[in-house]
Parts: sequence; C-alpha cells; structure tokens
Amino acid sequence: MLQTGEPLPLSDNLRKMRTAILADILVARGHNVLWWTSAFEHQRKTWVVKHDREIVLQPNYRLYCLRGCGYKKNVSLSRYIDHRIIARKFKKVATDYPKPDIIVASMPCYHLAYEGALYAHAHNIPFVLDIRDPWPDIFWQQFSGLVRSTIKAILYRDSQRLRQEIILADVVVAVSEGFLNWALKKVPRERTERDKVFYLGYRQQEGKITAANQNLPEWLDKIKEKKIFLFLGTFGRSYELRLIVDVAKKLYDQGEREIVFVLAGTGEQFDTIKEIAHGLPNLLLPGWIGQEEIREILRLSWAGLVPCISALNTLPNKPFEYLSAGLPLISSLEGEMADLIEKYKLGFNYKVGDLEGLYNNIIMLAENKELRDRISNNCTCFFQRFGDAEVIYNEYADLLESLAPAGS
Repeated sequence: MLQTGEPLPLSDNLRKMRTAILADILVARGHNVLWWTSAFEHQRKTWVVKHDREIVLQPNYRLYCLRGCGYKKNVSLSRYIDHRIIARKFKKVATDYPKPDIIVASMPCYHLAYEGALYAHAHNIPFVLDIRDPWPDIFWQQFSGLVRSTIKAILYRDSQRLRQEIILADVVVAVSEGFLNWALKKVPRERTERDKVFYLGYRQQEGKITAANQNLPEWLDKIKEKKIFLFLGTFGRSYELRLIVDVAKKLYDQGEREIVFVLAGTGEQFDTIKEIAHGLPNLLLPGWIGQEEIREILRLSWAGLVPCISALNTLPNKPFEYLSAGLPLISSLEGEMADLIEKYKLGFNYKVGDLEGLYNNIIMLAENKELRDRISNNCTCFFQRFGDAEVIYNEYADLLESLAPAGS
C-alpha cells in the first residue's frame, strides 16, 4: 500500500483514516500488509521518525517510513520536492522486499503512485489506483488565462505521470463518482465493473457516540449546554475558516449567546484564525484534540461545518464524521456532496464567501429544534446506508481479494 498523507496508526488516541482502516481489515483477514508512507505527518507538520525506518505494528503489518524534506505549507515547492524524494526512495528500496501480490496506491501523491505503477507493471502485479483528489488539475483550475496556461505547462510531465498510472492500473477506485469519471476521462480507458467508488466513510466503532463523559476537559465542560457548531479538522488553505469567525462576530454583536463555534484542529491557518478571533467568547480554538475529546464534541454538537474551498465533486471524510454522530451538515462543497445533502435532506448548502448564506443556515438550525432533529435523523439513516467504514472497507477488501493470484 502506498499512501503518504494520513496520520499513521501509532497511537490508540488517533483516528484512523482510509488506508489505516483498509489495512486493519486486510490484516484481520489474514493478509500481510506493508504500507509505504512518509516519515513526515502532513496534518501536524511534524516528523514521525527522523530517518527512513521500518516499523512493525504486528507480525503481518508493517510501515515503511521514507524521509523527505518536510514542508510548512500544503501548497508549496518544498511539498513538491518532498513527494519527489519519497517516490525516488521507494523506487530504490522496494526491490529489496519480496514481490507483493497486489499494490494499492493512493493518488495523491501521483509521484509515489507513478513509481508504484511502474513497479507493478514490471513485475506483473495487479495495480489498484485510488483517486482521492484531482491532482495536478487542482493547482491550475482556480486560475484562468495566461496564469492557468503557465501552470499547466510547468506541470505537463506530472500530468503525463498521472495518465500513465491510470493506463497501467488494473482497477481504478475513487472517493466519489466525480473523481472516478475525472480519472477515466484522462485516458482512452472504459470503466469496467471493477472500477468502483468507495466513499471515505467513518469508522463508527471509533467514533461511537456514548453516554456523557463525566470527565470532560474544562473548555468543553463550559459549553456543553450550548448549541455548538463544530469544525473538526486540519486548518489548511482549502477551508474558509475566516467566514466562520465573521459569522461568530456578527452573532455575538447581535447579542446571541446560545450559539458557540468550536474550530478544533491545527494547521497553517491556525495562528491567523486565532488572531482574528481574539476576544470572541463564542468561538473556541482548542487546538489538536484526541479521539476521546472528538467523541464528546461530536456527541454534544448541534451541527457540523464543512467550509470547503475545494474541487468540484470532492467528498472528504469530514461530512461522514459528522454524519456518524447524526449532525446536520452546513457545507460549501460543490457538486456531488451538495447533491447528496439536497437529495437526502442532510442539512444546508451555501456558496464559498457567502456570509449571509452561512449565517442564515446557522440561525435556521439553531432556532428550530424540530427541524434540526428531523435532519439529524436523516443523517443517521444516510450514514448507516452509505457512510459506515466497516461496510465500505470490507467491500474494498473483497475487491482486492478478487484480484489476488490464486493461493495468495
């Protein structure tokens, strides 16, 4: 398995994401898993280990952490260089290990996925490409004219790598229908019955909402009776968090005291958001929180905020995390997620930059408990049908087992 952007499963108090959940299920089924990853944690911008190192989690489950150069910003030259270093190291080191039965590579990073595709092709190994973001297109889609053309030209070779790994893939899977269609349109390749969409989902057993914890952290205990509107995640540039601060200020200036905003996490926007939110009693920034605190804040919250500035048809893990707790969504995602919210009555959509739209959605939910509870029930039903990670990743594992050579 090749994936560099997820938190590594090195602590019981850290929420597992797509690759980690799939790995758990494969290991439980008796398979051996070697996960090639980065020595640098993307979310918190910290080093997991200082040098290239193999970490044995279980006898049949290992991580191989490759050290790049690290980076401070998600969109930066240093991140690009980091990804190239890791891909080259994989190319060099992978030949020292026994040939695997299957390779599953996440895209991004397309550099590492490209080397995985070449290795799989050279050794006649089934190769599965998992599309999670439309890289490198996402880097020029926000521009137009000469700037757009220049960026596309600079990243031409990267686009060629992406096309090559799609062509070499025996199976292409994706986190949304939009992303799968985007990938398949890149090359002369028809969709097969094995090319599937597996939503990111959320692992219910890790986020299960339980009875009230009697030992709440002080910051959470103070607001447990309030109507909490929650953002939970990395403070990356793809989130329009400043708009939430503006809404919080507007509400507080109007004398609203029952609505509280919690923006939990850290990242490159954190210091800026902390500065502009200074002195706002109705907005809390607890920083990075562990799994136990996540469970409690999900249980106590009134709604989940998804303030994304993202590519069309992005379906991140954030909505599924909120849905697992029955939290109505207030989302700026466009395309597939917006359609799901509308179709299944999961909350409300608003446009990026639309302060009044976000404000009105928050007021509508806060002032109408009957409406909030009805939407919450819709969210729970939707999650049970489409968002439960145990169902999603067991089906994903079924697909991988169908590709494995006989007797493996």
